[in-house]
Amino acid sequence: MSKLADKAVVVTGAGGGLGAAYARYLAGLGAAVVVNDVDTTNAEAVAEEIASNGGRAIAAPGDVSQWAFAGSLVEACMEAFGTVTGFVNNAGIFRPALMEDVSEDDFRRMIEVNLFGTAACAQAAAGRMKKLGKGGSIVNVASGSQAGDIALGAYGATKAAIASLTYSWAMELRGSGIRMNAVSPLAETAMAKQNAHLMAVQAQNREVHYAALPPAEANAPLIAFLLSDASAGVNGQLVRIAGRQLSLVTHPMIAAPVLEDDWTLEKIETAFEETLSRHQQKLGLAFVEVHDRVGGKLG
Repeated sequence: MSKLADKAVVVTGAGGGLGAAYARYLAGLGAAVVVNDVDTTNAEAVAEEIASNGGRAIAAPGDVSQWAFAGSLVEACMEAFGTVTGFVNNAGIFRPALMEDVSEDDFRRMIEVNLFGTAACAQAAAGRMKKLGKGGSIVNVASGSQAGDIALGAYGATKAAIASLTYSWAMELRGSGIRMNAVSPLAETAMAKQNAHLMAVQAQNREVHYAALPPAEANAPLIAFLLSDASAGVNGQLVRIAGRQLSLVTHPMIAAPVLEDDWTLEKIETAFEETLSRHQQKLGLAFVEVHDRVGGKLG
């Protein structure tokens, strides 16, 4: 029996790039897949490819930024496959621009597609999964740019919001059998090509950078794991896969040291002069100083 033979999953933005790689991989493991994309031709092509290779898939084209459309995606999965056990919120758009150049239209559209689309679909999927009473798994797509990056402020803001949404809604879903996690993928895609001219300056301004981007397919096994029963104990996590590296991304935390006092302006100035200025947080994507690594320690 295939690992995901009992799963029925919706993947948004699956007409190409990462979404198509996820859809193909999941179908190859036996899952029934609803292929969504705003481009009808692309969605149908991926669904037909899966079917021609012996998999189960239907196309459900449409714009996830339209809140009501989320419910129709979930119902398309129900009608085609009799259930919905997983939902991958992959759809997103990317408009890199420096702060002085970002347009209102681009910023709004990224919020509508990346954030509102994810929120609407996650809400609809969780609601249907609750009614079915058999649990389920929702996977959202964040990004390393949530930590800040040159020319990615607006895009990163939408991805940081998705991460925060994941943490909050995962807390609300505890005990329901429904899990919500997020991934931070890295791949050579059409979206990445839009950012290629910025990679050098971005690398100079953060600790984490990569000489080359892996293919989209390298990210698919993580999605399959998070949708499978093997990840039943994983909830509210942001998992990063970057080539050969697999990591948990830390949630926002209050940094030590915490000084306690009845604060005046003068005392705050002293606190920064004597302590807090030496503990300012790194800008951009960075590694924590020490974390466990499979097979040993990485310092």
